[in-house]
Amino acid sequence: MVAATIRRQTAFSGLRPLDAARDLGGVAAVIAEAFRGEMDPAGARAVRGMRMIGRLGPLAWWLDLFASVGEGFAPGFVWLEDGHIVGNATLRRAVPSWRGWIVGNVAVLPEHRGRGIAHQLVEACIAQARDEGGEWVALEVRADNEPARHVYSSLGFEQTGTVAQLRREANALEQMDPPADASVRRPRSSEGKTIFTLAQSVTPEGLRWAEPLRESEFALGWDKSLDLWLSGQRESWWVAPSDGKIVGAIEAQTFLNNRREEGRLRMWVAAGHRPHAALINAAMRRRELASRPMVVAHPADDAEAMEALALFGFRPLRTLAHMKLNLR
Repeated sequence: MVAATIRRQTAFSGLRPLDAARDLGGVAAVIAEAFRGEMDPAGARAVRGMRMIGRLGPLAWWLDLFASVGEGFAPGFVWLEDGHIVGNATLRRAVPSWRGWIVGNVAVLPEHRGRGIAHQLVEACIAQARDEGGEWVALEVRADNEPARHVYSSLGFEQTGTVAQLRREANALEQMDPPADASVRRPRSSEGKTIFTLAQSVTPEGLRWAEPLRESEFALGWDKSLDLWLSGQRESWWVAPSDGKIVGAIEAQTFLNNRREEGRLRMWVAAGHRPHAALINAAMRRRELASRPMVVAHPADDAEAMEALALFGFRPLRTLAHMKLNLR
């Protein structure tokens, strides 16, 4: 009894680096509670993965030991109250070749909010990124989350753009179904680099850090299809040509083994062109896509894309503000 009382009195409270061997289960619980009701399937999978890795105990620490800073299971910081994790913020490298860092999963249990815990967690992430020679730190936050945006603004973050996340339920009825546009076709395997160049040119600079494009993502050969099949995935592509040039492209990503798992669309259209509806129509006419939920994340200020997506049953989930802090 006395020993238990002493342990409670001496339990640590405050900020410390995240320890993969003992913290992942507690961090998963904090994230699940903090984002209850708004977590997408990808987030739910990540939480399940953290819980699974957390069960490895000392083995998780051993595996994490060999990872570089910012590249382990869940690098970052936790906040404890009497030995219990009540807050978390992760920090990871944006891309190994970049000098940028991304703060994610900033979460504090509701009963502990309003005490500056999130501010100190993010501040610790900024200091870590600066110590590692980082040139910038960036994060995403719901555009309507004013308390969180205030915290980030007070630390020097500035908004660089907004992304709308939309979802179409399986077998949703469209408001209209325009006829297939004859100018929309499947791309040739040699056109992957052309589509990559288009995607780079139309992706706003302020949004590129969150999901940087890689040329390998746009490979269209049989070897890429085989790799995807072996991993239980499939990609489908359509392009919109005009005057001998590709002015629009859409990609659909799906999981082969689970029709209830949501797929993802990505779309890029050159300025001054309007093949949005034709591209979406070409994709959603396929039964394998129409029969499952689909999600898309797209620059929120692209009014033409937003209008076309709405016509095919895509409804807004949330809008994310991208914020960035330059360290130099």
